[in-house]
Amino acid sequence: MNEIRTEITLEAPVKRIWELLADCTLYPHWNPVIKQAAGKLVEGEHLKFVVALIESAPFEVNPKVLSVEPEKSFCWQQTAYCAGIFHWKYCVCLEVLTDEKLIFMQKLTFGGIIGPLFTLAMKSHVASGLERMNEAVRRWGEKGNIRCLKC
Repeated sequence: MNEIRTEITLEAPVKRIWELLADCTLYPHWNPVIKQAAGKLVEGEHLKFVVALIESAPFEVNPKVLSVEPEKSFCWQQTAYCAGIFHWKYCVCLEVLTDEKLIFMQKLTFGGIIGPLFTLAMKSHVASGLERMNEAVRRWGEKGNIRCLKC
């Protein structure tokens, strides 16, 4: 499998960051990569996103939520055609350092026959998108007012 990983240290309580991440319908308001979103972050559910990477046309994905551990982690997986041809798994992990500080880690793994080719072709675009998401989580999570996104 091929992997792209990013992490950033945030000056915010895990509860606030989890609140931002757990409500997928808020993603279009703060997330620079996910332009449309529907679904609930519940194990077994399917989500629906429109993703826009730099220098790439927006595309729709419908990943299945694989796991959710509130205030700790979640993972979902998208399969194209069948898992043996191409699939990707996205995971977020939150590692609490103190009451007001944590590490936000994102990891994408690509598998299947064309996984290595996809990674080679799209690695810089995907990594750039993850870094932009890191900064967006920092901007909104450290701001201290997640409720304003729900207005």
